[in-house]
Amino acid sequence: MNTPTLLPDRTRLVCRVLKWLALLILVLMVAAYFLMDVSSSILDSAWEGLQPHVREDVSYSGGKKLLLHVLAAIGYFSLTLIVIGAARVFSVFQKGVVFAPAAVRAVRFLGLTIFLFAAVQLILPTLMVLGLTYDNGPGNRALTLGINSNTVILLMIGAVILVIGQILTQATDIAHENEQFI
Repeated sequence: MNTPTLLPDRTRLVCRVLKWLALLILVLMVAAYFLMDVSSSILDSAWEGLQPHVREDVSYSGGKKLLLHVLAAIGYFSLTLIVIGAARVFSVFQKGVVFAPAAVRAVRFLGLTIFLFAAVQLILPTLMVLGLTYDNGPGNRALTLGINSNTVILLMIGAVILVIGQILTQATDIAHENEQFI
């Protein structure tokens, strides 16, 4: 292994600590989902956004409840994907190798998870309201559209990290070519 491709020991230690911290956060997030009934809290916030006359016409069937809880779980667990992506990046970099295919895949995965989380956060409120009111009578169905600036920023951050992953791919190819000459 070439010295320029290795991270300093201190950076590797920081990455090791951050990896374990990310894994701890992941475990806490999964535990919180089941112990604190996060799914119901997400549904309650969608419910609060409905107008009173629309709420009166909402009926809950078993299929509708399942649909809404699945949507809430998708919204929540898309955040855990970011934590998994961060843990993966820290895990690769704790080994000290920068210009390697594993590092490229980890950085790209992180960018993709951030981008997907932001996309889910953009469409989830609309899907939740549609799921709540799709079988309401005429005039009592609701459709909400909203764009949050934080979500747009996350989309951009995810796209930037994906581009950095592409740049890291080219840097890895160049580093590999340089190793062939030495």
